[in-house]
Amino acid sequence: MSQQGVPMPKALARPAFSSRGERLIGQEMFRVLDRAQALERQGHRIYHLELGNPRIPPPVKILEAAINELQAKHVGYAPMAGLQELRTAVAERYASLIGKPIAPSQVVISPANMLIHQFLDITCNPGDRVVLFTPAFPSYWAAAAHLELEVMPVTLPSRDGFRLSRLSIDVALAAKPKAIIVNSANNPTGAVYEPAVLQELAARCGQAGIWLLSDETYADLTFDGSHVSLAAPQVGHVVAMSSFSKVLSIPGFRTGYALAHEAVVAKLALSNSTLYSCLPGFTQSGCIAGLSVLDAYAAEVRARNQRLIATCHDRLTQSGLLHGHHPEAGFYLFVDITGTGLDDMTFCRRLLEEQHTAVTPGRCFGEAYASHIRLAVCGLEEDVLEGVSRTIAFAQKLGGCRVQAA
Repeated sequence: MSQQGVPMPKALARPAFSSRGERLIGQEMFRVLDRAQALERQGHRIYHLELGNPRIPPPVKILEAAINELQAKHVGYAPMAGLQELRTAVAERYASLIGKPIAPSQVVISPANMLIHQFLDITCNPGDRVVLFTPAFPSYWAAAAHLELEVMPVTLPSRDGFRLSRLSIDVALAAKPKAIIVNSANNPTGAVYEPAVLQELAARCGQAGIWLLSDETYADLTFDGSHVSLAAPQVGHVVAMSSFSKVLSIPGFRTGYALAHEAVVAKLALSNSTLYSCLPGFTQSGCIAGLSVLDAYAAEVRARNQRLIATCHDRLTQSGLLHGHHPEAGFYLFVDITGTGLDDMTFCRRLLEEQHTAVTPGRCFGEAYASHIRLAVCGLEEDVLEGVSRTIAFAQKLGGCRVQAA
């Protein structure tokens, strides 16, 4: 009853979500970010190692181009497949990389994270099987779950540096999946797969009638400067995708791209139109400018990443409790925390609460990795080193307590 004696209406039961709605799982690193930002609002200084969020300035040309577009009031709709100038620039770059002609009609512009979902959406039906080589990027799991697909993980052994092998390909093909996703250079391990093995995977997928998504987001960040791509738009079953986010330090632009057969690109463009109409033209103009300086800028980023990765890896190894494969690319460290006696979720929660350092639980990359965490070491150097130091101190405290308890 209200204060006036008028009966209050009964709360209505909410309608049921769809099966797809119920299967939304998102990405755990963003939940970690939410918790970290809640602590920041309380006045705590947080060291962010959870997201691959480069905090170094992007090329000035990118910002100038985007600002010029805004100042010119170019804020209308863009083509659903992306600006023709950007598609042309991407096509020309990859034609140079692979030594084969690529047409702009074989390129589509879309957020890389979205492209993962779009690829699975246009190639798989509910109940179809998808193979992931694990550890695997969380968006693969999330997209497959949302689309009601069966995921079969094929584990890449840590003793082999988490590299793809012909035996792993045999296991993947024996599962008779509708699609396979391969990620080199890899997130979270930083492993770079042999070109011959990748080419064999692509060829055998074609022979077996299996779709293949090659996620090459970190290909420009291999420490030796190599860039291996499976882009082959004349081949109908392979989709190669990448992003400007990491290599140009502009994750907020949400601009990526895929190279594929024209028929596949047409479907992805329709998906763009259906899901979000188009990307902003001003961010795409920034990326056009970024392509003109990408190679020089990427070389600087690689050098910085390699130096910082080496320093952090050495410190983690010297801790005596934390261990991990030395990456060959990118800016992640996939760390085994078995020696601490905690599982990944507990370790990450307590590390954030007690040491104000945010990292990503390993099981986000596959249930087999509950004894791992991922550290993103792409922020400001002093923040990264402090976050790593706090992670080590927390692990050593746990190890010491565990020994005393025994």
